[in-house]
Amino acid sequence: MRNTKISVIVPTYNRVKSLQVAIDCLLNQTLDSNLYEVIIVDDGSHDTTLYTLKELMLRHHQLKYIFQANKGPAAARNTGLKAARGRIVAFTDDDCEVAEDWLENILKSFNEDKRLVGLQGSTYTTKSEVTPLTHQVENLEGNHAIPTCNAAYRKDAILKINGFDCQFPYPHNEDTDVAWRIAPLGRVKFNKDMKVHHPPRKDSFKKVASRMKVLTSEFALYYKNKSDYKKYRGGTPWKTIYKTVFVKNNVHHLKQGLKNWKNPKLMLTGVLIVFSWWIDMLVRLPEYLKADRYYAEVYSGQE
Repeated sequence: MRNTKISVIVPTYNRVKSLQVAIDCLLNQTLDSNLYEVIIVDDGSHDTTLYTLKELMLRHHQLKYIFQANKGPAAARNTGLKAARGRIVAFTDDDCEVAEDWLENILKSFNEDKRLVGLQGSTYTTKSEVTPLTHQVENLEGNHAIPTCNAAYRKDAILKINGFDCQFPYPHNEDTDVAWRIAPLGRVKFNKDMKVHHPPRKDSFKKVASRMKVLTSEFALYYKNKSDYKKYRGGTPWKTIYKTVFVKNNVHHLKQGLKNWKNPKLMLTGVLIVFSWWIDMLVRLPEYLKADRYYAEVYSGQE
């Protein structure tokens, strides 16, 4: 007899190989399989995700599959929230590997602290595999943004704030928005024993070079959460984009790229990526100006 305590929600899009690894980790938990469910929300994949999940569901009762037209990870997580039966909803990504006691540690934390509304865990990567063309997340001591690759919330609390905001145009800052809005409802903690491995994921040069487009989400986050934005990011989106990212972060990436001098191809890739970001951020100025005006109007009177 099932007594679902935790619903794990995993949005996915055309990553069937890494998704299979993620699911294997989620199905091999120390927590009793009757106490949790795994909801995979397919955000319009056109690879073999559907067929792979059909086969797995025949063998694993806790695995659920939902397909939707491509709307982005925020919308996919909201779809999962609607279907979730657990009082706790846990989130991870389709390219992550949760520890075998991940769910056990989540349930223990919420059982021990009844005022707890949000929980984040220790996310680590394989540093030796990091290159200028990889994407990875590392959060070893806690982050006010609470990355959704390793997060859990009390379901009634996240529903009270209406879940994830689909106004965020890219998979960037929608998780921060949830973390900031849910914080006033109770306690939010970091659990070092709640571990997730986020392997470096290799992307194409073209995809990495266009990464600065996600910065339009800074304006959505700012106009929706002005006081928290100023508290945690120290100013306005313009300062974040052109001082923190354009100058500080990109100079850091340039220095890191030059350290690969023993591998000229890797070094050149790193340098070209940074210069492409600088150019892209200058070219995108009109786009950022448009986003500034748009979100100022969308969230007028929010705070």
